[in-house]
Amino acid sequence: MLKNILIPLVILLLFFSSCMPGHRAARNFLEERSQIAVMLVPPAFTFLYYYPFVPANDPEYFGEPASLKESAFMDELDEIEATDMFMEAMQDELKAYGIAVFGPEEYDAFLSFPGRRYIFSIAQSEIMEYDQQMVDRALIDTTLYRQEFLLRHVARNTWFEFVEVDQSGGDSDLQILYSNFIVADYLDGRFRYRSMTGEVNYEYSAMVISLEDVYYLQQYAGEGNARYIFEFLLNRHVAENTRGRAPQYRYNPGSQSLRRGANGGFIIMESSEED
Repeated sequence: MLKNILIPLVILLLFFSSCMPGHRAARNFLEERSQIAVMLVPPAFTFLYYYPFVPANDPEYFGEPASLKESAFMDELDEIEATDMFMEAMQDELKAYGIAVFGPEEYDAFLSFPGRRYIFSIAQSEIMEYDQQMVDRALIDTTLYRQEFLLRHVARNTWFEFVEVDQSGGDSDLQILYSNFIVADYLDGRFRYRSMTGEVNYEYSAMVISLEDVYYLQQYAGEGNARYIFEFLLNRHVAENTRGRAPQYRYNPGSQSLRRGANGGFIIMESSEED
Protein backbone atom coordinates (compact mmCIF):
# COMPACT_ATOMS: atom_id res chain seq x y z
CA MET A 1 0.00 0.00 0.00
CA LEU A 2 2.79 2.41 0.99
CA LYS A 3 4.69 1.56 -2.19
CA ASN A 4 1.66 2.39 -4.31
CA ILE A 5 1.43 5.82 -2.65
CA LEU A 6 5.15 6.61 -2.87
CA ILE A 7 5.48 5.99 -6.63
CA PRO A 8 2.97 8.68 -7.71
CA LEU A 9 4.39 11.02 -5.05
CA VAL A 10 7.91 10.64 -6.45
CA ILE A 11 6.62 11.29 -9.98
CA LEU A 12 4.79 14.40 -8.76
CA LEU A 13 7.90 15.71 -7.01
CA LEU A 14 10.00 15.13 -10.12
CA PHE A 15 7.39 17.00 -12.20
CA PHE A 16 7.40 20.04 -9.92
CA SER A 17 11.19 20.05 -9.59
CA SER A 18 11.50 20.11 -13.40
CA CYS A 19 9.15 23.13 -13.58
CA MET A 20 10.79 25.15 -10.80
CA PRO A 21 13.96 26.15 -12.71
CA GLY A 22 11.79 27.39 -15.57
CA HIS A 23 9.56 29.39 -13.25
CA ARG A 24 12.61 30.90 -11.54
CA ALA A 25 14.09 31.85 -14.91
CA ALA A 26 10.79 33.41 -16.00
CA ARG A 27 10.58 35.41 -12.77
CA ASN A 28 14.17 36.53 -13.24
CA PHE A 29 13.29 37.81 -16.71
CA LEU A 30 10.40 39.84 -15.31
CA GLU A 31 12.56 41.31 -12.54
CA GLU A 32 15.28 42.36 -15.00
CA ARG A 33 13.14 43.45 -17.95
CA SER A 34 14.16 47.10 -17.51
CA GLN A 35 17.61 45.97 -18.72
CA ILE A 36 16.17 44.85 -22.08
CA ALA A 37 15.96 47.05 -25.18
CA VAL A 38 14.05 46.32 -28.37
CA MET A 39 14.36 48.17 -31.65
CA LEU A 40 11.27 47.96 -33.86
CA VAL A 41 11.97 48.57 -37.54
CA PRO A 42 8.82 49.36 -39.54
CA PRO A 43 8.13 47.90 -42.99
CA ALA A 44 9.05 49.87 -46.07
CA PHE A 45 5.52 49.25 -47.33
CA THR A 46 2.39 47.28 -46.42
CA PHE A 47 1.00 45.24 -49.31
CA LEU A 48 -2.76 45.24 -49.85
CA TYR A 49 -4.51 42.29 -51.51
CA TYR A 50 -8.03 41.21 -52.35
CA TYR A 51 -8.91 37.56 -53.03
CA PRO A 52 -12.51 37.00 -54.17
CA PHE A 53 -14.17 33.66 -53.67
CA VAL A 54 -13.77 31.39 -56.69
CA PRO A 55 -15.82 28.15 -56.42
CA ALA A 56 -13.39 26.22 -58.61
CA ASN A 57 -10.42 26.95 -56.34
CA ASP A 58 -9.19 24.76 -53.53
CA PRO A 59 -10.57 26.26 -50.25
CA GLU A 60 -7.00 26.35 -48.91
CA TYR A 61 -5.70 28.25 -51.94
CA PHE A 62 -6.65 31.84 -52.64
CA GLY A 63 -5.63 31.87 -56.29
CA GLU A 64 -4.67 35.14 -57.94
CA PRO A 65 -5.50 38.46 -56.28
CA ALA A 66 -8.11 40.65 -57.95
CA SER A 67 -8.15 44.39 -58.46
CA LEU A 68 -8.51 46.35 -55.22
CA LYS A 69 -11.35 48.28 -56.85
CA GLU A 70 -13.45 45.11 -56.57
CA SER A 71 -12.84 44.83 -52.82
CA ALA A 72 -15.01 46.17 -50.02
CA PHE A 73 -12.20 47.78 -48.03
CA MET A 74 -8.76 47.55 -49.61
CA ASP A 75 -9.39 50.25 -52.22
CA GLU A 76 -10.45 52.68 -49.46
CA LEU A 77 -7.86 51.72 -46.88
CA ASP A 78 -5.06 54.23 -46.31
CA GLU A 79 -1.97 51.99 -46.26
CA ILE A 80 0.24 54.59 -44.53
CA GLU A 81 -2.33 55.32 -41.81
CA ALA A 82 -2.94 51.61 -41.24
CA THR A 83 0.80 50.92 -40.92
CA ASP A 84 1.29 53.87 -38.56
CA MET A 85 -1.58 52.65 -36.35
CA PHE A 86 -0.05 49.18 -36.26
CA MET A 87 3.44 50.41 -35.36
CA GLU A 88 2.29 52.95 -32.76
CA ALA A 89 0.10 50.38 -31.00
CA MET A 90 2.97 47.88 -30.94
CA GLN A 91 5.45 50.43 -29.57
CA ASP A 92 3.09 51.74 -26.87
CA GLU A 93 2.05 48.27 -25.74
CA LEU A 94 5.63 46.99 -25.62
CA LYS A 95 6.67 49.99 -23.50
CA ALA A 96 3.83 49.15 -21.11
CA TYR A 97 5.51 45.79 -20.50
CA GLY A 98 8.42 47.64 -18.89
CA ILE A 99 11.16 47.26 -21.50
CA ALA A 100 12.95 50.00 -23.45
CA VAL A 101 11.69 50.48 -27.02
CA PHE A 102 13.55 52.28 -29.79
CA GLY A 103 12.91 53.17 -33.41
CA PRO A 104 15.49 53.32 -36.24
CA GLU A 105 15.87 57.07 -35.72
CA GLU A 106 17.16 56.31 -32.20
CA TYR A 107 19.88 53.95 -33.38
CA ASP A 108 22.73 55.62 -31.46
CA ALA A 109 20.75 55.60 -28.20
CA PHE A 110 19.86 51.95 -28.81
CA LEU A 111 23.50 50.96 -29.34
CA SER A 112 24.55 52.74 -26.15
CA PHE A 113 21.88 50.95 -24.09
CA PRO A 114 23.70 49.07 -21.27
CA GLY A 115 21.52 45.94 -21.23
CA ARG A 116 20.61 43.23 -23.74
CA ARG A 117 19.52 44.52 -27.14
CA TYR A 118 17.24 42.90 -29.70
CA ILE A 119 16.06 43.99 -33.14
CA PHE A 120 12.69 43.07 -34.64
CA SER A 121 12.61 44.23 -38.27
CA ILE A 122 9.38 43.84 -40.23
CA ALA A 123 10.56 42.13 -43.39
CA GLN A 124 7.08 41.90 -44.90
CA SER A 125 3.73 43.37 -43.96
CA GLU A 126 0.41 42.72 -45.68
CA ILE A 127 -3.30 43.29 -45.21
CA MET A 128 -5.52 40.97 -47.20
CA GLU A 129 -9.25 40.85 -47.73
CA TYR A 130 -10.81 37.59 -48.82
CA ASP A 131 -14.21 35.93 -49.08
CA GLN A 132 -14.75 32.48 -47.61
CA GLN A 133 -17.73 30.27 -48.29
CA MET A 134 -19.53 28.79 -45.32
CA VAL A 135 -22.11 26.00 -45.61
CA ASP A 136 -24.84 25.06 -43.13
CA ARG A 137 -26.73 21.77 -43.51
CA ALA A 138 -29.68 20.18 -41.80
CA LEU A 139 -31.51 16.87 -42.29
CA ILE A 140 -35.27 17.43 -41.91
CA ASP A 141 -37.77 14.65 -42.67
CA THR A 142 -35.21 12.70 -44.74
CA THR A 143 -34.42 15.79 -46.83
CA LEU A 144 -30.96 17.36 -46.64
CA TYR A 145 -31.12 21.15 -46.75
CA ARG A 146 -28.09 23.24 -47.59
CA GLN A 147 -27.51 26.98 -47.19
CA GLU A 148 -24.40 28.69 -48.60
CA PHE A 149 -23.17 32.17 -47.81
CA LEU A 150 -19.97 34.18 -48.10
CA LEU A 151 -18.22 35.70 -45.10
CA ARG A 152 -15.74 38.51 -45.62
CA HIS A 153 -12.41 38.27 -43.77
CA VAL A 154 -9.57 40.76 -43.39
CA ALA A 155 -6.20 39.53 -42.13
CA ARG A 156 -3.02 41.32 -41.10
CA ASN A 157 0.05 39.16 -41.73
CA THR A 158 3.47 40.20 -40.46
CA TRP A 159 6.92 38.66 -40.87
CA PHE A 160 9.64 39.78 -38.45
CA GLU A 161 13.38 39.26 -38.76
CA PHE A 162 14.74 38.81 -35.24
CA VAL A 163 18.36 39.10 -34.14
CA GLU A 164 20.11 39.65 -30.82
CA VAL A 165 22.70 42.42 -31.20
CA ASP A 166 25.00 41.19 -28.45
CA GLN A 167 25.17 37.58 -29.61
CA SER A 168 28.07 36.55 -31.80
CA GLY A 169 27.31 34.96 -35.12
CA GLY A 170 25.71 37.83 -37.02
CA ASP A 171 23.22 36.72 -39.64
CA SER A 172 23.63 33.08 -38.63
CA ASP A 173 21.38 33.81 -35.63
CA LEU A 174 18.57 35.34 -37.69
CA GLN A 175 15.06 34.04 -37.06
CA ILE A 176 11.88 34.67 -39.06
CA LEU A 177 8.77 35.11 -36.92
CA TYR A 178 5.24 35.20 -38.34
CA SER A 179 1.99 36.49 -36.88
CA ASN A 180 -1.59 36.55 -38.17
CA PHE A 181 -4.60 38.50 -36.88
CA ILE A 182 -8.08 38.36 -38.45
CA VAL A 183 -11.42 40.15 -38.28
CA ALA A 184 -14.41 38.61 -40.07
CA ASP A 185 -18.15 38.72 -40.62
CA TYR A 186 -20.13 36.68 -38.12
CA LEU A 187 -23.34 34.84 -38.87
CA ASP A 188 -25.62 32.91 -36.53
CA GLY A 189 -28.30 30.94 -38.36
CA ARG A 190 -30.36 27.78 -38.45
CA PHE A 191 -33.01 26.02 -40.49
CA ARG A 192 -36.54 26.36 -39.17
CA TYR A 193 -39.28 23.89 -40.08
CA ARG A 194 -42.85 25.21 -40.06
CA SER A 195 -45.10 22.23 -39.40
CA MET A 196 -48.29 24.06 -40.35
CA THR A 197 -47.12 24.72 -43.91
CA GLY A 198 -44.30 22.19 -44.29
CA GLU A 199 -41.94 25.01 -45.31
CA VAL A 200 -38.28 25.09 -44.32
CA ASN A 201 -36.67 28.51 -44.03
CA TYR A 202 -33.19 29.58 -43.08
CA GLU A 203 -33.22 32.30 -40.44
CA TYR A 204 -30.10 34.15 -39.39
CA SER A 205 -28.63 37.27 -37.83
CA ALA A 206 -25.33 38.70 -39.03
CA MET A 207 -22.63 41.10 -37.86
CA VAL A 208 -20.83 42.53 -40.87
CA ILE A 209 -17.41 44.12 -40.55
CA SER A 210 -16.81 47.72 -41.62
CA LEU A 211 -13.82 49.82 -42.67
CA GLU A 212 -13.63 51.03 -39.08
CA ASP A 213 -13.17 47.40 -37.97
CA VAL A 214 -10.31 47.01 -40.45
CA TYR A 215 -8.53 50.00 -38.94
CA TYR A 216 -9.19 48.69 -35.43
CA LEU A 217 -7.59 45.41 -36.52
CA GLN A 218 -4.32 47.30 -37.05
CA GLN A 219 -4.33 48.52 -33.45
CA TYR A 220 -5.35 45.10 -32.13
CA ALA A 221 -2.64 43.37 -34.17
CA GLY A 222 -0.03 45.89 -33.00
CA GLU A 223 -0.87 45.21 -29.36
CA GLY A 224 -0.95 41.48 -30.03
CA ASN A 225 2.47 41.51 -31.66
CA ALA A 226 3.86 43.42 -28.67
CA ARG A 227 2.66 40.58 -26.43
CA TYR A 228 4.16 38.04 -28.84
CA ILE A 229 7.51 39.85 -28.74
CA PHE A 230 7.53 40.01 -24.94
CA GLU A 231 6.63 36.35 -24.52
CA PHE A 232 9.09 35.32 -27.23
CA LEU A 233 11.93 37.02 -25.30
CA LEU A 234 10.61 35.64 -22.01
CA ASN A 235 10.62 32.04 -23.23
CA ARG A 236 13.94 32.50 -25.01
CA HIS A 237 15.43 33.54 -21.67
CA VAL A 238 13.83 30.55 -19.94
CA ALA A 239 15.17 28.15 -22.58
CA GLU A 240 18.69 29.60 -22.33
CA ASN A 241 18.72 29.15 -18.56
CA THR A 242 17.16 25.68 -18.42
CA ARG A 243 18.78 24.13 -21.51
CA GLY A 244 15.38 24.03 -23.17
CA ARG A 245 13.89 21.68 -20.59
CA ALA A 246 11.29 24.04 -19.14
CA PRO A 247 7.74 24.56 -20.40
CA GLN A 248 6.56 27.62 -22.31
CA TYR A 249 5.14 30.51 -20.30
CA ARG A 250 2.43 33.09 -20.93
CA TYR A 251 2.37 36.43 -19.15
CA ASN A 252 -0.67 38.35 -17.91
CA PRO A 253 0.29 42.06 -17.66
CA GLY A 254 -2.87 42.91 -15.72
CA SER A 255 -2.12 40.61 -12.79
CA GLN A 256 1.62 40.44 -13.60
CA SER A 257 1.37 36.68 -13.31
CA LEU A 258 2.83 33.76 -15.22
CA ARG A 259 1.12 30.61 -16.40
CA ARG A 260 2.22 27.65 -18.42
CA GLY A 261 0.95 27.36 -21.94
CA ALA A 262 2.39 27.23 -25.44
CA ASN A 263 -0.74 28.26 -27.36
CA GLY A 264 -0.58 31.50 -29.32
CA GLY A 265 2.43 33.63 -30.09
CA PHE A 266 4.70 33.74 -33.09
CA ILE A 267 5.06 30.96 -35.60
CA ILE A 268 8.78 30.47 -36.13
CA MET A 269 9.11 30.18 -39.88
CA GLU A 270 12.83 29.72 -40.13
CA SER A 271 15.88 29.48 -37.92
CA SER A 272 19.51 28.93 -38.81
CA GLU A 273 20.59 28.28 -35.25
CA GLU A 274 22.11 24.91 -34.55
CA ASP A 275 19.96 22.54 -32.53
